[in-house]
Amino acid sequence: MSLDVKRISSYKRWFLYHLAKQKFLVLCTLVGIFIVTFSRVLIPVVIGYIIDNTLVTRELANLVLLLGIVLVVYVSRNAMDYITMMVGHFLGLKTEQNMRQEFFDTLQYKPLRYHDKARSGDLQALATNDLRIINTMISHGAFYIYPFFQVIMAVILLIVTLDLRLAVICTPFILLYMYFLLDYRKKIAPWAAGRMVTHSNVAVVLQDSISGAAIVRSFTAEELEREKFHKAVIGFRDNRIGETRVHARFYPLLVLYLTIGITFLASCVFVFEGTLTIGVLTAANLLLITLIDPTNMIFWATNDMMSGFAACSRLFTNLSMEEDEQNKGKLTVWPDNFKGRIEFRNVTFAYEDNKSPILKNLSFTVEPYQRVALVGPTGCGKTTLVKLLLLLYEPQEGTILLDGIDIRNYPLDELRRHIGYIEQDIYLFSRTISENIAFGRPNATQEEIMAMAELAQVNDFVQDFPEEYNTVVGERGTRLSGGEKQRVAIARVFLTDPEVLILDDSVSAVDSETEEKITRAMENVVRNRTTLVISHRLHTIRTSDKILVLKQGKIVAEGNHNFLLESSEDYRRIFGKHLVLPDLIVKRS
Repeated sequence: MSLDVKRISSYKRWFLYHLAKQKFLVLCTLVGIFIVTFSRVLIPVVIGYIIDNTLVTRELANLVLLLGIVLVVYVSRNAMDYITMMVGHFLGLKTEQNMRQEFFDTLQYKPLRYHDKARSGDLQALATNDLRIINTMISHGAFYIYPFFQVIMAVILLIVTLDLRLAVICTPFILLYMYFLLDYRKKIAPWAAGRMVTHSNVAVVLQDSISGAAIVRSFTAEELEREKFHKAVIGFRDNRIGETRVHARFYPLLVLYLTIGITFLASCVFVFEGTLTIGVLTAANLLLITLIDPTNMIFWATNDMMSGFAACSRLFTNLSMEEDEQNKGKLTVWPDNFKGRIEFRNVTFAYEDNKSPILKNLSFTVEPYQRVALVGPTGCGKTTLVKLLLLLYEPQEGTILLDGIDIRNYPLDELRRHIGYIEQDIYLFSRTISENIAFGRPNATQEEIMAMAELAQVNDFVQDFPEEYNTVVGERGTRLSGGEKQRVAIARVFLTDPEVLILDDSVSAVDSETEEKITRAMENVVRNRTTLVISHRLHTIRTSDKILVLKQGKIVAEGNHNFLLESSEDYRRIFGKHLVLPDLIVKRS
């Protein structure tokens, strides 16, 4: 899908871009606003004409005709008002739908470093609350436009068809009215933006507390979480109080009442002088009275509009953060003769540009169909290394090659489809066991799913659930134990039949008996495919073709198990408590 947000320079342009997708609905809304506004200001003029030209002259036929016209205009105005309102709401819904789809699609293309920084509660608030507020702004946008249209038309009618003197008297007040409207808009904007932020803060604290419910209880940290939530709620409350104080200083309505009063007094004076008719007096004052209802509407419509623009700004900022993952590769298809040779050439990587590198000038080679174990202390860069191979991150320096081709030249989706990764921190979706296994191949048959589940020893525990493979595992797989989640993840990767396999402590949470069964199953799966294994299990490591020992982001030793026991102090230190070790061979110069 083509995401257009990257070529748009501001949130206002982004908003207009989405409105432009619904040109017909926008046009219908604007036409409806014009018709409704014109009919509102037309009725007082017609009523003034009726008073001067039919009531005074007692022409019954003309009176009936004009009253009929007024009735038709009034009914047509109400009908058009309803139609315009419905079209506006439909426009809001369509725009919200398009924005939400773009937001979700863009998140799918964001690099992993974006998700490392993002807060899930904040993203959920953006996708739900903020987009709903944008919908409300568009739906109620007509109520914000009505008064400006109506003020302009009222002044024009006062000058052209009624009395220039009354127009001159009203003009300063109308300008003051417009000033206070714009001032109210300016003052409410920061509070509306603050409401978005404080709402997100509440959502983030709530999300963390719910997701980490087991940890909160195990550390008896309920009071701490209550305090965090209390602070977030207080922040939301204080923002609402500030917003309400701005609402309390809504002066346009006061100015409008003052304008109506002064205009009425002035027109009464002109009537007594004989320079103004009763009909014009009535029409002029009714014109101003018609502004009362739109001014009341603008009180909350402005708040909706400022909230909507604040939500647009937040959404656009998140969509613009970090470059989307781009498939810039020269290859368009996966090569048929792919073997699986992996080569790192002088790779350096840091999660932040100003931080110390996790991997430093790293170079090594894995031959096709070789099984290579990565060992080293926690934090030495083992998991980071395999994430670079999946292009979840890009190195700042160096090159990673697959079969002699820079991995950035492969189609990104094909690269990840042909590399199976069983992560250390298993993530399962809140779906059935069967759906989780088939996640990488949604079109897999039930027989294929069952076959891979059997290889991964999923059958051993799935029979304990009444619904078996149709059991929903809960959020992040909370209904399964750590070992059960790992077995489902292993089956999920087995089903994709990848050409390169990465096992990141994939059996760390299973018992020794289950590990032995899975290991025997893996012997068939890893045959004829390149495999990288991150593990602390001695049996898994010693049976590898080659072992790479990492320390502080560098490879300090490589070779097979026996060679490293003889030559590497770092490798000996890893297994020293498990083995009776031979003396280290020291080369003399």
